[in-house]
Amino acid sequence: MSDPSSNPLNLLGNASDPAGGPDDVEVVGIDALRERAASGLETALGFVEEHGNAFARMRARVLVELEPLERGVELLASFQQPDGSFPGIGEVLMDPASSQVRRWDKQEEILGTLEALSVLSDWDHLFEPCGDRAIEYLGQSQTPEGYWGGSAGTPDDSAVCVFVTGSIAGFLGRSRTVRPEILKAAGSYLGALWSVDFIRRHGWPATSGFAHYFTNVFDDEGEAALPWCARELDRGRRVGDYSAVQVLRVLFHCQASALPGVDFDTNSLLDQVLRDQLEDGSVGSPELPREHRVASTLDAMLFMLRLCRSGGQESV
Repeated sequence: MSDPSSNPLNLLGNASDPAGGPDDVEVVGIDALRERAASGLETALGFVEEHGNAFARMRARVLVELEPLERGVELLASFQQPDGSFPGIGEVLMDPASSQVRRWDKQEEILGTLEALSVLSDWDHLFEPCGDRAIEYLGQSQTPEGYWGGSAGTPDDSAVCVFVTGSIAGFLGRSRTVRPEILKAAGSYLGALWSVDFIRRHGWPATSGFAHYFTNVFDDEGEAALPWCARELDRGRRVGDYSAVQVLRVLFHCQASALPGVDFDTNSLLDQVLRDQLEDGSVGSPELPREHRVASTLDAMLFMLRLCRSGGQESV
């Protein structure tokens, strides 16, 4: 990273220092965040280069423009199976969600396809041919009940199923090729499970799944569900149940810095991401093995870049 043209600082832009949004924490300016994020990006890149798999390393290098985006899409597409699905790519979804989905989706075809769509979305290239083929596969693999994946018979499985189904349907709602009946079936399944009690009992996975679906697909239930998703996300952030990376991941999937009833201070969230970064450059619980912190570190790199480039308090 010694070449000045490849220094992450050069990727963060130069905007004036706008005031942050209202919150119960000190307002953080974007200029100061840019300086810290440049250093944070460099150490995070080093961590992913050392501990990530080949695709994780490619994602990190694409983010900091050491590799062209086209090479990243080409590598991702090379994993796609003839039926349009993807095997488990790994190091895309954060733990514990990743481990829960892997246990529940033992063949990892649904997991891998969700991971691929998540990466394409982060790259703003959801409409790639490999993405269209993945969406076609998901349309064929949806269960008659409207969800995706393994059995949803137990309460814990239902929570994982909401996370997966809401996430997939959220991506499909932004696609060009999905059939309306697929979204309708997913909505019927999610609508039957959605309740304030379900969100409170199952926390982040349920909140993430419902929020992703209801912000990307028009559904009458969204008017009631989204404010409660916002309140739960804000509550979890305030009391420490959810990390700043987890909150920002939901907001990025929703393509918003606010949900009904709550404006999230993205400057303060980015400040917390940088505070949470460990000495080795990773972001995530220090109790997790290093390889289990790669996904959250890649997320943190994405948030550093996007929020600093946009000037902070703007739509993510």
